[in-house]
Amino acid sequence: MRFLIAALILLVSAPASAEPIKELAPLAPFTGKTWRTIDGSVDGSDNFVDTSKWEWILHGRVVRITHSIGDGSYAGESLIHWDDVQGKIIYRYVTTAGFYTDGVITPVENGIEVHEFVRGSKSGPTETLSAYRIEDGRMHGWSKLLIGGVWGEANEFVYEEAPDAVPNIN
Repeated sequence: MRFLIAALILLVSAPASAEPIKELAPLAPFTGKTWRTIDGSVDGSDNFVDTSKWEWILHGRVVRITHSIGDGSYAGESLIHWDDVQGKIIYRYVTTAGFYTDGVITPVENGIEVHEFVRGSKSGPTETLSAYRIEDGRMHGWSKLLIGGVWGEANEFVYEEAPDAVPNIN
C-alpha cells in the first residue's frame, strides 16, 4: 500500500512535460511523429508498408514505438529508456509473432545505431544491426540480420511522416 501511495504522490507531483530527459534527447528528431515506409523494407522485400508511431511517454523518460506491417498482420511495440546502471539507451521490442528483442541504441553524429538480440524465436535472425537518420524530413535507415552466424547484406529503407496513419497493433 505504501508503494501505491508513493507512486500516486510522484505521479501527481511530476511535471506533465513531453520534453525528453537529456539522455534520450538524441531520439527527439524521430519522436512525436508517425512514420510510414515509402521505399525499401527491413526484410528485403518491397511488398509491405511499415507504419511506426514514435511517442514520448512517462514525462519524457520513455519512448514508445508502436508499429505494424500492412494491415496489422505483424505488429510490435518497443519501450526505450535510459539505463543508469549500464549508462546506455536500452529497449525491449515485443511482437505479435511471439518473439521479442532486447537492444541498445547508440547516438551517433547524424542519428542513431541499434544493436538488438532476438529472443524466443525458433528460426530466423539471432541479432540485427541497424541505423537511422533524419534527412530532408525523412527517416532513412538500413538494417542487416545475423542468421546462422552469418551477417546478411544491408537492406535500405526510407520513411516519411504520415500524421494520419495509425499502426494496427490489435
